[in-house]
Amino acid sequence: MLPRLSSAVRHKSGLLGPSGPAWRALAPLRCFSSSPDQDASRLSESIKKLMRGSAQSVAIVSAFLPEDNGHNMPRFLHAATLSSFTTVCLAPPLVAFSIRQPSRIADSLRDGAAVLENDQKATASSNGTRHKSKRPHFLVHLLSSHQSSISDYFAQPGAQPYELASDVIQEDHPFEKHPIQPSETVDGQVILREALGTMACSLVYQLDLTNPDLHGTTHFEMHEHAHEPGSILFIAQIHAVELGHGVDPEKPGRPLVYWNKQYCIPSEKS
Repeated sequence: MLPRLSSAVRHKSGLLGPSGPAWRALAPLRCFSSSPDQDASRLSESIKKLMRGSAQSVAIVSAFLPEDNGHNMPRFLHAATLSSFTTVCLAPPLVAFSIRQPSRIADSLRDGAAVLENDQKATASSNGTRHKSKRPHFLVHLLSSHQSSISDYFAQPGAQPYELASDVIQEDHPFEKHPIQPSETVDGQVILREALGTMACSLVYQLDLTNPDLHGTTHFEMHEHAHEPGSILFIAQIHAVELGHGVDPEKPGRPLVYWNKQYCIPSEKS
């Protein structure tokens, strides 16, 4: 079991939501440097230029939008293209990604974690059993070389969610244009059949990257980025890897890669 933060640290950092045990925040970090910071705008541009030259795999995250309490409404599946995504370790199996706020997908991830936590507590209480381990509640899809249109769609602000169990065909939605299949690990979810693979995950931590405690100094509050929309870093546990029907794990397809502000397909030989 992952360690819990003390209540003093959690309340001071202000990083937790109402369902803290479902997705706990990391303790504040302190960053020190012996050299003065570069001008913020110049540093930002330098980082962008550097990272443009580093090829990145393309992934999308999908989760259920929060349900309208008290109303039996259709469930909607929302997704977003991740601008940053990486595996953290294999034991335990963890991935990390950041999402810029405000964001419906971030709200969906947190809501899914809170709902799952409450359901598990209620089940454990009624059965007289101990609280069981987490279950996955969202998916991360690693896109293949011919799925750039999916990435473009979900990278747009205000991308429309997908209505599940509906007779209405959403012709322009990627989940209608590309073959999908039911997820075997997250009830009601779907996976992209032609993706490289899909990871079923649950939230473990979240970290507000604009919080002054992260930097161990109140100077950050006066930083020129302090009043801009910030990002949340999410760390999630992988529970399972799903493959589309017909995908051979021994002969994976080519990944979709983003490099120098454009999509690329890696060659078979370097």
